[in-house]
Amino acid sequence: MTATATIDEIVCLRPSTSTDFSLAGVIDSVLQPVYNLPGAALVQQLTGNQDVGQMIQSALDEEPDDLYVTTDPSAGADHAVWPGNSTFTAAAGAQIPLGIQLTVDGSQEVFLWDQDDVSADDLLGSVTISEDEQGGGSLSKLAHSEEERSYYYVQYHVD
Repeated sequence: MTATATIDEIVCLRPSTSTDFSLAGVIDSVLQPVYNLPGAALVQQLTGNQDVGQMIQSALDEEPDDLYVTTDPSAGADHAVWPGNSTFTAAAGAQIPLGIQLTVDGSQEVFLWDQDDVSADDLLGSVTISEDEQGGGSLSKLAHSEEERSYYYVQYHVD
């Protein structure tokens, strides 16, 4: 069976950074109650939580990511399924509408990247979309990288 996944939006909680600031505890404390919230409710829940609000505020001073999305683990905007052969500036708190559709046969991994002109592009995280999620309504999954200290929610639905 094959399904179609639509990635509705990506929410940037924190772009990649080189600072030594660990957010794992904060993110873990808010993951479960908001895991399946749609984008607007997700942002409201996250920004209403004082710890997450402080995390987003501290990330506002970080350089934004030059975001692009692939469906294979190969870096490079030339592999992007979004936004094409370019990137999108993603800063903390940004709600980025995508509206892209992907065919899901079993499962499909989606990779978020930060384009880097000086060195290899940085993997910001990934999520796996399963055709078993078909009919489940609006879903959100966390894509993060411990190495890059980036945190993004990917909101999607599977038809």
